[in-house]
Order: sequence, then structure tokens, then C-alpha cells
Amino acid sequence: MYTDAGPPELGFRATILWLYYEDLEAAERFYRDVLGFERTVDQGWAKILETSASGYIGLVDGARGMHQATTDKAVTVSFLTDEVDAWFEYLSKQESKETIELRHQEVLDEGFVRVFVAYDPENYFLEFDTFTEHEDNVEFLKALHP
Repeated sequence: MYTDAGPPELGFRATILWLYYEDLEAAERFYRDVLGFERTVDQGWAKILETSASGYIGLVDGARGMHQATTDKAVTVSFLTDEVDAWFEYLSKQESKETIELRHQEVLDEGFVRVFVAYDPENYFLEFDTFTEHEDNVEFLKALHP
């Protein structure tokens, strides 16, 4: 299925966000075992995991991919969910605190969004969001829930 974004005769089937890691196996274990994402492609040095019907995260060996893994991360990965509180509770109960680091000890309610932040094994910023019925979110919620 293609979206109608872009020129009328063109479209996109899905999106992949590529992230680069020094320890690809640890990253894959995290996304599969902690977040529960299914691996759809394994190229050895690149793994693609499904995050939603048309969203994917690509995990890449930073020594082999188009870019190198870096210490500083200039990326926020946002997971839009209707279950932000349940995700927080689930991740808070992970047996090993080395597995998931939470930035705050509670879900923050900003009025227009309920949100918490966690970090993956190489410190990518993971934001879990539930956008609320708020005047600033009307158009966004329509797009999320057509």
C-alpha cells in the first residue's frame, strides 16, 4: 500500500529509520527482547525490525554501514502509542536496569501529550508518546486515527 504523500504519481510504502551501533548484537537483543519488535530482514551487518504497519528501525553495524557509530546521538526515536502508561510500567519492571535506562521515574503529563523517555544500549533517545485530546493536537490526531 502506498501513501498519497508526495507527488500524485509517486508514493511511499513504508519508512525505515537507520541507527548505527558499535555493538549491533546488543542493539538487536534490546529491540527484539525488550521492546518486542520482530526482525524482518537480517543482512548480517544490517537488521530491519518492524515497529508498526509501515514503520521500521534499521540497525546497522557502524563499522560497516554508510555512517559510523558515534557517541553523541542527534536523533530522537518517537514511538506513538495509545498505551504510554502501560509501556512505562512494562519497561520499569525489566529485570536488568542495564537493559533499559529511564530518564524519569514517571510518565510526564504536559497537557497535550503524556510522555516518557528511555535510552537504548548506545544512548539513542527513545520517546514514548500518547497525544491527548487537546486543541493543539486536533489535526495530528486526525492523521493518526483517520
